[in-house]
Amino acid sequence: MINIRHARLDEKFKTYQWLSLSDTTSMHMGKPDYPESPVPDWDQFQEDFKDFYFQEDGRERGLVMIITLDKEEIGCLCYAFFHLQPGRAELDIWLKAQKYCGYGHGTRALEMMMEYLKNDMNINKFIIRPSKKNLPAMKSYQKAGFSKVKDKKAVIIEYLLPEYLEEYGDGDYGFENTFVMIRE
Repeated sequence: MINIRHARLDEKFKTYQWLSLSDTTSMHMGKPDYPESPVPDWDQFQEDFKDFYFQEDGRERGLVMIITLDKEEIGCLCYAFFHLQPGRAELDIWLKAQKYCGYGHGTRALEMMMEYLKNDMNINKFIIRPSKKNLPAMKSYQKAGFSKVKDKKAVIIEYLLPEYLEEYGDGDYGFENTFVMIRE
């Protein structure tokens, strides 16, 4: 059974390892397939994932959540909305090993997180921005109710606060290399 829970600050390093040092890393970042999205080192990860993502009082800005399959940790989810218009959240997910991919665990975890955000945080619009090259991720997101948008620029302007457009508007893979998917 899939469950999700809030990550703690003392779990920050393992979530970094799952993102940057696992056999799933090459599926979504780094050379040769994703040169536009280099694999972060520990310092860069700490810059990108401030401590508030791992603290209960940070949930008003964003949070990392641990995914468990039965009692085994298999990856994590992240939501952020400090940079978005009210009622919206940007989501991300990564699994710690390829052996957990392809079974619907990530899809189910995303659904659970969106339900949590709707019920507890009054968030009802979601955006996720995978690389155009990551077809398995896009299929998973579609199973979780996301759809690709036709006018990426309009959606990004609609979702992001104006003061964050320059910093976050292009996504992790650059504007041309990113699919914008929403669930509303």
